[in-house]
Amino acid sequence: MSLQTTEINSVKVTFDKDKTKAYRTSYNKPCDCPDCINYYEHIKNNSELSEFLNGFGIDYNYTEDIFSWDLTNNDLFHYESYYGVFGRIEGEDFDFEKFGVKITFSKGAFVPSDRSGEYFWICIEADFSYILDVDREASKTLSQRIERVSFFDKLKSIFRLN
Repeated sequence: MSLQTTEINSVKVTFDKDKTKAYRTSYNKPCDCPDCINYYEHIKNNSELSEFLNGFGIDYNYTEDIFSWDLTNNDLFHYESYYGVFGRIEGEDFDFEKFGVKITFSKGAFVPSDRSGEYFWICIEADFSYILDVDREASKTLSQRIERVSFFDKLKSIFRLN
């Protein structure tokens, strides 16, 4: 275990970058739907944000889940993405705006059952325009190619809320 500690907004955050980087399951594999690909492109084009996430061992393509809302009829989307980090936050949850997005560090109430040890979330929230050359509506059926388990389905299986 290679724990690192940093202080953000006067809050001490301890994390295991290597363990976070190595964590790959069906829950966090990249999605190929147009909305998710659009999100990945925006993060890829934001080198400061992708470097910030990488500092915790996060590959921006491996979210636990991405939620998107169409704000302006296929031109502007609101995104929330969740990344799991092995480690702990000393103190209360916190958020701040940097790199053109809102970043939230949260202990969260739910920890997937396949993880052990301490764990917290980094949530990225932003409004992004649709920048892909692919027609979003015409390509919606393509998103069915990846069997991705949603965050809420994962929670239901943990608590057997079916």
